[in-house]
Amino acid sequence: MTPPAAIGRYQVQGELGRGAMGTVYRAFDPVLDRVVAIKMLNPDLPEDVVAEMRARFVREARSAGQLNHPNIVTIYDVDVADGVAFIAMEHLEGRSLRQILDSGEVLSYEAIAEIAAQVAEALDYAGRFGIVHRDTKPANVMVSPAGVAKLTDFGLAHVPSSVMTQKGSILGSPKYMSPEQVQEEPVDGRADIFALGIVLYEMLTGTTPFEAPELSLFDLMERIVKEPAPKASERKPGVPAAFDAILARALAKRPAERFQRAHDFAEALRALRSGAELAAEVEYSLGEDSGSRETLSRLLGDLEISSRTDTPETLSASLRQGFHYLEALVRRVVQASPPFTVSLDLAQVGVLPAAALGAGKVESRTRLLQGKEVVDSVTLDYRMRSAKKARAALGGEDARRLKARLERAGIAFEHREVRDAAGVLRCEAFVIEVDMPARATLRADYEAQAVDIECSNVGVLGPARYRLSRAEFDELMWDFGKLVLGFPSAFAGRRLPS
Repeated sequence: MTPPAAIGRYQVQGELGRGAMGTVYRAFDPVLDRVVAIKMLNPDLPEDVVAEMRARFVREARSAGQLNHPNIVTIYDVDVADGVAFIAMEHLEGRSLRQILDSGEVLSYEAIAEIAAQVAEALDYAGRFGIVHRDTKPANVMVSPAGVAKLTDFGLAHVPSSVMTQKGSILGSPKYMSPEQVQEEPVDGRADIFALGIVLYEMLTGTTPFEAPELSLFDLMERIVKEPAPKASERKPGVPAAFDAILARALAKRPAERFQRAHDFAEALRALRSGAELAAEVEYSLGEDSGSRETLSRLLGDLEISSRTDTPETLSASLRQGFHYLEALVRRVVQASPPFTVSLDLAQVGVLPAAALGAGKVESRTRLLQGKEVVDSVTLDYRMRSAKKARAALGGEDARRLKARLERAGIAFEHREVRDAAGVLRCEAFVIEVDMPARATLRADYEAQAVDIECSNVGVLGPARYRLSRAEFDELMWDFGKLVLGFPSAFAGRRLPS
């Protein structure tokens, strides 16, 4: 089929790939002067399903469009042109994981664990927005030359369960389906964990766990529902047995017996160092209840980022790992129940009432550098709130300084002049709302191989700036968590002049 000359405002430059449901084109956006990838629903879908498929395609793509994560493809636009729905998304350099596996390239066990961990983090992030991918498979994972994995194809993830075949093709990917998908039961993010477990198994062994030559579709689905997956280390000699414990958890038939969050899956994978069989460490990671932390050291200790000065990883990889650290910090501490509280000192006022942390989120932005996509910045946002108000009575220069500082920090307050019977100004009375936004932006300086950190109400009220080399950044991310929580940290002596 000849590619169209244009799709909406996008000028088509060629075809990138084709599947049963849609076709992907390389295109140019003349308005924003950039190359994009355009995915279109195939116009020859059966008439009895095309309307529903178009509605689902647009709705799900718009849902995915709210996701901002370094391991999820960025969606720029969703629209309908000439009656056909399409998605405009970032054009990714590299190859799909399907292409890598089919090429016969041998991936190291460390690379396999890292690719799967990145996809797990993407699934975990999507799950926080109530989005279940439902079609996690190698064809929907792009891997850049730098080893960054990106999950794609959210737009076709949800398909009508009543429509199983179209011209002899299966809608969806039966080899990667969870038992509950096969049985057409309600699914949640744990179905994606099962699918990612199959992808991991295939990366390790070269085959998915339930397939076999000449196996019918019915027999394959029956195996998925009823038969345990063979151990990867037995299917392919040489696979570290430590992967077996992770796969057993991910591929459990009952969702309640799997990892309950994809982030836990990622943490277990990252416990593997260079393919070494660290069985004890993996078992600890699998059995630990991360929601029961009781002290700061336990909350932050296992989030520590180890120094990587002796590895070839780039500053972008450091920022990406910093993103995962801050995301874990938000999940475990900023969104903790009961809420974690902090107390901040305000000059001229003293210690403010203890404020609960909440409304936390972490986002990242990427950009192209020398033809490769790198992490440009990571931003942490949260709020600190207290039901109690702070009060102060100050005069003269102190009152003016306090007012300026509160305004600079974005803190709401009321104040009034207090005068004596003769009308002489004695002081100004302040009633301060302890409800303030906090933000930290970590921005990469690739020329200097450094990280600039700009904070507002993080650790100290008002703005604060820091600059770290890449090695310092890797070493001090744990201390950055202490800064967020109001504890003494190494950042105290690194603050730059305003």
